[in-house]
Amino acid sequence: MDRIARRASTGKSALYRRWPNVRALALDVFVTTLEESLPADPPDTGSLREDLLVGLRIFIQQLNGSLGLVVRELISESLHDPALAQEFQSRFGQGKERETIVVVQQAMARGEIPVQSIDPYVLQLPAAITIHQLLLGGRAPTEDEIAHVIDAIVLPLLKAPAHA
Repeated sequence: MDRIARRASTGKSALYRRWPNVRALALDVFVTTLEESLPADPPDTGSLREDLLVGLRIFIQQLNGSLGLVVRELISESLHDPALAQEFQSRFGQGKERETIVVVQQAMARGEIPVQSIDPYVLQLPAAITIHQLLLGGRAPTEDEIAHVIDAIVLPLLKAPAHA
């Protein structure tokens, strides 16, 4: 917080009035930066495949920058801070999932996939695989890797009939 206060030309007390600790500040920076750089509305290209790819590409572009380091640190810190984990999930994870829900609903309305309930884990797969690759591989997936995830895993699951 000392370094941040110096760079912001303010006092630490001003920072602590707004954020209880550096983890909360980092989460706020991450979420705010992501919100400002991502489109307000989910993609609507007219194709489920393209919508999923566009959304993932934009997300990965952000993670390939300094936000990738921030998200890795936040995930690491959330292992020791349940409140941070909850805040991270509600401010980031649920937003990514809502975007995917909208994209899937658009595809259902166009008749690309059956109108049915979708397993929530299927909706989490693209972002989860991206984060997994970032954490364990040290980099976000390549264009070919994200196309493979969408084509070989996500689309077949979304197109399959629902199981009882």
